[in-house]
Amino acid sequence: MEASKSASLPAVVQISEVYTEPYCMITILSLYLYFVTKAGPQFMEVRKAYELKWLILAHNLFQVVSCVYVIKEILFITDNSILYFWKCRDIGSSPEHVRRYYSLAFFIFWLKLSELLETVIFVLRKKQNQVSKLHVFHHLSTVTLIYMLINHNGNGDAAYFSVFLNSIVHVFMYSYYFLAAVADKKLVQALWPVKKSITVMQMTQFALILVQLVCQIVLCTTPLYHTIYFTAVIVGMFYGFFDFYNSAYQVSQRCKNLSPSPEVGK
Repeated sequence: MEASKSASLPAVVQISEVYTEPYCMITILSLYLYFVTKAGPQFMEVRKAYELKWLILAHNLFQVVSCVYVIKEILFITDNSILYFWKCRDIGSSPEHVRRYYSLAFFIFWLKLSELLETVIFVLRKKQNQVSKLHVFHHLSTVTLIYMLINHNGNGDAAYFSVFLNSIVHVFMYSYYFLAAVADKKLVQALWPVKKSITVMQMTQFALILVQLVCQIVLCTTPLYHTIYFTAVIVGMFYGFFDFYNSAYQVSQRCKNLSPSPEVGK
């Protein structure tokens, strides 16, 4: 895989290579973890919550546009055959193909780092209850998975399948977040089923990724240790979102069903 890198990669990609070194990635993630779990809450303890509405809107819009770009690039890189996830693929040999493969990989790495801003916004708005273990684990692990995509990918273009699905889900998710940030309370309440459906989409993507992983293990040559780590992360995220779905939607629905109707009290 490393031998496939072109010496003529753009300067921005060569610069990005420095920031995807393990020590740099670990430093960024460590600072993120320290801020959102300790330094941030302590800083906000004696301060009023920040509104940050325009930052939230800009962040959500940026994520939607970026994910659309990622989807478009993946379709180009894989010759529109990304959905044939069971096929074994390399990253191609043409300079243009290799260049766009790594350019996209580095772009996604920076995109995943930008998603860490989400948690920072929660902290600055005093929404510490939203800084859940699942939320933090999700953001930390996705950065490490993209690091593996850049430096230790043994599955070629097929490795972009998980990114492709995730980008589709994020287009819907961040569009919902954008709308929820500008809509009134009645509209947000009316959109509640959409939020539930997005969680189902997230669980479905993890299930499909695991199916692809099995196909790649059986039909292709996959690095053992990287496969074990990738599997552990995806299984962990699937379980986390499934648990969140049950606690946030199923339990509340059961409580709603058990509560007396208005007519009973009359």
